[in-house]
Amino acid sequence: MPLVSGTSLLTNAHKHGYAVGAFSVDHIDSIDAVLRTAEELESPVIIQTGQATLKHTRMSYLAAAAIQAAKETKVPVALHLDHGTGFAQAVQAIRCGYTSLMFDGSRLELSDNIAITKQIKQAADSLGLPVEAELGHLGTRGKEDIYQLTSPEEAEWFVKETQVDSLAVALGNIHAAYGENIAIDLDHLQIIHDRTGIPIVLHGGTGIAEQDIQTAITRGVSKINIATEWRRATLEHMRSRLADRGFNDFFALIPEIRETISGIVRRKIKLFGSAGKA
Repeated sequence: MPLVSGTSLLTNAHKHGYAVGAFSVDHIDSIDAVLRTAEELESPVIIQTGQATLKHTRMSYLAAAAIQAAKETKVPVALHLDHGTGFAQAVQAIRCGYTSLMFDGSRLELSDNIAITKQIKQAADSLGLPVEAELGHLGTRGKEDIYQLTSPEEAEWFVKETQVDSLAVALGNIHAAYGENIAIDLDHLQIIHDRTGIPIVLHGGTGIAEQDIQTAITRGVSKINIATEWRRATLEHMRSRLADRGFNDFFALIPEIRETISGIVRRKIKLFGSAGKA
């Protein structure tokens, strides 16, 4: 079916107590793996492109592939711009056919974050597209960033001022975690959700215990981003195959990489509770 607005996916997830997986895609094989797995499990799904990906591949190329793949998929699919850089990029995404937008102004002064988010929200509203924003500061593994919990008071004010559709928050989670256990503040999450009343988005999901993920969903998390885990799994699989110096079948890697990604997507969809919700 054609791409759908992310609004309906998040609204249904928030209302019925599950989360939609938002899987970062970097190439056509990742798009195919995510959508075929979502279809297998009859799950709505979000595919998204982040800024690292867009440094290497044109937005229009990825959007065209996603749009065509969604047409050949029987479950609802939204295409989301992750960590958008501002109004210009949001407009570019709209023109390319994206059906969900994020602006990440978390490093800006609150007033500037509000002003730019409102500008993007106004453009998105005219097309029925949702806007995700971010407050607080998620750390990044390998860098000196220190996370800063999202202020519930600022979150309440921000949502009131911008009327955003969802909010990514900092709970102690970090970007690009791998091979370590990450503890998130679930009580803090509950306070933020109680004060905002909108779907909460969890970035930096790698390394968080499955039980904490499930509890977070009961406390308002309706969208969970997945990127690092499948990328690292792909690299590990390729290393294991290429360690055999006699291996030289490039095309044999493609279905193996797709299945590696599919295995992770399958586990996440079941964990998030979205299987059968298409």
